[in-house]
Amino acid sequence: MASSPVSPEKPQPPAHQYAPPFERRFLAPVFWPTWLGFALVWCLAWLPGAWRFALAGGLGRLAWHYNQKRREIVQTNLEWCFSELSASERESLAKSYSRYLSLAMLDIGLFWWGSEARFRRSVVLQDDGALAQSLAAGRKVIIVTCHTPGLDRGGVALSADYPFETFVKPVRNPLLEWMLARRRVRFGGVVFPRSGGLRPVIRGLRQGYALYILTDEDLGAESAEFVPFFGIPRATLTTPSRLAGMVEVDLYTSYTWYDRQQHRYVVQVFPKLEGFPGESEAADAARLNLRLEEMIRQHPDQYMWSLRLFKTMADGSPTPYRMKSRPGSGPRPRPETD
Repeated sequence: MASSPVSPEKPQPPAHQYAPPFERRFLAPVFWPTWLGFALVWCLAWLPGAWRFALAGGLGRLAWHYNQKRREIVQTNLEWCFSELSASERESLAKSYSRYLSLAMLDIGLFWWGSEARFRRSVVLQDDGALAQSLAAGRKVIIVTCHTPGLDRGGVALSADYPFETFVKPVRNPLLEWMLARRRVRFGGVVFPRSGGLRPVIRGLRQGYALYILTDEDLGAESAEFVPFFGIPRATLTTPSRLAGMVEVDLYTSYTWYDRQQHRYVVQVFPKLEGFPGESEAADAARLNLRLEEMIRQHPDQYMWSLRLFKTMADGSPTPYRMKSRPGSGPRPRPETD
């Protein structure tokens, strides 16, 4: 991983960071399958990268064939976002995405337990040094990213070189949550549960931590603006704008993708977004969505197409994904846009 031209000194970790404790109940038989899963991904970490990539191809084909629910979500998203492609081109893109998603699961052990030296050989950080310079100059920094199979690798890589904080959404399995919380901060990063609000991350920004934040998940109309995403109005979070209104920031964007030739992940940091925040939260959200689109189009098969990107429709119409709690929901053609 490329070394930073300037190495910002990391502040002391905040006392309020998220750190769920180990519980004795994790040793009970109900959690043994989870422990076996940990053992399996640890073993897979010892395979050469080319072997894991080849294995991911087979697993991806199986997942695509048997997971109808995920397949339907992916097909809907690609039809709506890449309507200019033919059906066969979209299907090829979807199957390639399924492979990269499988690969990310096979690579978990490497990033959880691999040595720091091996980790750094498996990830390369691409940026022009501006991010390190912003932090070294004492600037408050926000890095906006989007969901990719390699997202966690990007977060851990950034935390290895920079003071780093991010939000997390706890998972249902408490043993898995305990492990995730420990592994995500193995190089000194700080995580906060999303339910805790903005106050902890604002304190972190003021202490010198760079905030790594996602804005591409549809969490409903609250705290969001409906702005274009691949030409379709989508409920887009305005958190970066709100934070920038409270703390003056330098805002960067980043995309994590897998280089199949070198068998390593690339954490690409793009140039600072000038003039942020702008005239309104809606205008800022639209600018960020446009930047995300540009990043996604560089490696379209490595974006998280299995997310329900359009769960909340601007016109109040049913979601295009099958949901039992949403009458009338289900796949339908891309809506007409101006």
